[in-house]
Amino acid sequence: MHYREKSHLSTTSISWLQNTAKVFYDFILDLFFPRNCILCKKDGVFFCASCRGKMPIDTTPMINHTFSLWRYDHETVRKALWELKYRGKRGLARDLAESLYDKILETLSEEELFQNPAGKEECSDRYMVVPVPIHKKRRKERGYNQSELLAKELSLLNHSLFILENKVLLKTKATPSQVSVKDREKRLKNIKGSFTIKNPEKIIEKKVLIVDDITTTGATLSEARRLLIKSGAKKVWCVTVAH
Repeated sequence: MHYREKSHLSTTSISWLQNTAKVFYDFILDLFFPRNCILCKKDGVFFCASCRGKMPIDTTPMINHTFSLWRYDHETVRKALWELKYRGKRGLARDLAESLYDKILETLSEEELFQNPAGKEECSDRYMVVPVPIHKKRRKERGYNQSELLAKELSLLNHSLFILENKVLLKTKATPSQVSVKDREKRLKNIKGSFTIKNPEKIIEKKVLIVDDITTTGATLSEARRLLIKSGAKKVWCVTVAH
């Protein structure tokens, strides 16, 4: 058999195995985590568009280039984020990212990136989507980073505007959960020095969109944004699902 034929068969086999693995993985997920809307119980989706449209929009004025989609004080919003973060319902990230995407376009509509149609086609003008990282110890415990899932799904919605970069901002120092620290100044002290920039040349003069699931005092996002700007990012915005 010719080498190219062997190579083609090998590639085909790998593709078949990958597709089979994905089907099996989705089957297992559906078996243990049935896809039903968390509010109306509609089949096939974790959080349907209709129910998402009923969530309370966060109207908090933008501070430090940070904005959010919904208010966290709503029971269903809290449930959605809890299910994503602690109950393994990773599929929620896709639904949440769709609503987050609309919020981003609306909020940044006056920015040059969205005003200049020609600029939308330029790679240099794309937003680098950076998820707020978690420490490797916490990732091992949870199995994934919910902010990374959101960032990935967001970047998949529009390749011409967003490019995922999850290897630039790293959490190198384990810190107590910010949930247990209520005071903003204490949160800033708790998080300071816990992030590290890797391969800073990737972000120099780039527009960056930091993505996280929730913000309370904004301490985590402020520290991440400060470090990215210090490392050469042209402009940095922060967006979360809830506040």
